[in-house]
Parts: sequence; structure tokens; C-alpha cells
Amino acid sequence: MSRVVIRAVDPARITRLVILCIVAALVLGWGLFEYGRHRAGVDFVSAKDEAARLIAENVSHGQTISALREQQAVLERSKQIEREAYKQLETTVAALQDEIAELKGELAFYRGIISPSEAKAGLRVQAFELAANGLERGYRYKLVLTQVLKNDRVASGRAAVAIEGNQDGRITVLNLNDVVTEGKMDLTYRFKYFQTFEGNLMLPEGFSPVRVTVKVNPREQRHQGVERVFDWPAA
Repeated sequence: MSRVVIRAVDPARITRLVILCIVAALVLGWGLFEYGRHRAGVDFVSAKDEAARLIAENVSHGQTISALREQQAVLERSKQIEREAYKQLETTVAALQDEIAELKGELAFYRGIISPSEAKAGLRVQAFELAANGLERGYRYKLVLTQVLKNDRVASGRAAVAIEGNQDGRITVLNLNDVVTEGKMDLTYRFKYFQTFEGNLMLPEGFSPVRVTVKVNPREQRHQGVERVFDWPAA
């Protein structure tokens, strides 16, 4: 037969065990809390240090970017100044080249006047130039008379300019005074070295110029008349 053993339970012992379990749980919980708080504190300090480092790097990078932007602005300004200086230099060089060409032309002109040993003395029709003046069928003309000297005598007389062309299928000759726009042009000359006549002219409708004939009629009988023909410049 089986036996049934019946033992008495001590209530005080059970109470002590329960209290011990509760205390152990509290201690364990408190330990876990302190450990977690410690770890959180360490991570917070590390995060704070990392944030401070990143902020410092950001400030440094910002300063570098500002410095580079200032350098870029200085370089852009320098390039702009160089471009403007180069353009001014090009303009100056072009002006000087034009001036040199003009001076060379003037030098050749005066050499032709004061070097009688290289040319026959007497009157010359040095040039008759035409250039569009911006008006329809309008031109600016320039007549230059010169004298190659072997003495100091003054040349005097009168010049005549005739423009030959076609008008309505017929050969037509116009005198300069027929087409000038500033009143009558007096081509009476009196000079020792040279004399220039300038003005504006306007051709009539339907007139197609071909050539210009310049005649110089000296007053002094010892001087021979001069005639020179110039082709009308192509448009």
C-alpha cells in the first residue's frame, strides 16, 4: 500500500522567499537601469563630440568656400580687366596703323611736291577722290592740285571738272557745278605747293557715271595746261 506523507508548510518561510525574490528583482532591475543609463551617457558624450567635430568641419569648409568664391571673383574681375585692356589695345593699334598709313600717304604726297629732281616740274592733278556720303546718289569729292617746284613761283588759274556718263541711253557730260549741293563751286586756284577742293555732289536720276575729266588752265602763259581722266569708282 502507498503512504501519504503530509508535511506542514511554514508561512514565514514562504514570506521570506517572496521578499527575497522581490528584492532580487529590484536589485536586478536597478542594475539594468544604471547600466543602461551609463551606456546612454557614454553614447550621448560621443554623439556630442561627433556633432561638435562635424560643426567645426562645416565652419572650416564654409570658410574655405568663401575664400574660393572671393578668389574666383578676383580672377573673373582680372579676366574682365584683361579683356577690356586687350580690346583697348586692339583699338589703339588699329588707330595707330591707320595713322601710320595716313602719314605715309602724306609723306609720299609731300615728297612728290618737294622733289623736283625726280619728276618734271609744273602743275599736276594729284588726285580726284570720290566716296559715298550716305545720301542716295550722293558723293563726297576731293580734288587735289599740286606743283612740283624748281623755283618759288605761285601757280594760279582755274580748274574745271566734267563728269561723263549715260543718261537715258545717251552720252551726257555734266559740269561739277551742275551736281554740287552747296551752291556753286569756285575752282579758281592760287598756291605755291598744293591746293585742295572738297564738297558734296548728287547725281541726277537715270544718270550712270563713267569717268571724270579734270582740266587745269593756268593763268600764266609760261605754264602748260594739264588734263587728267579718272574712272568713276565701282559701287
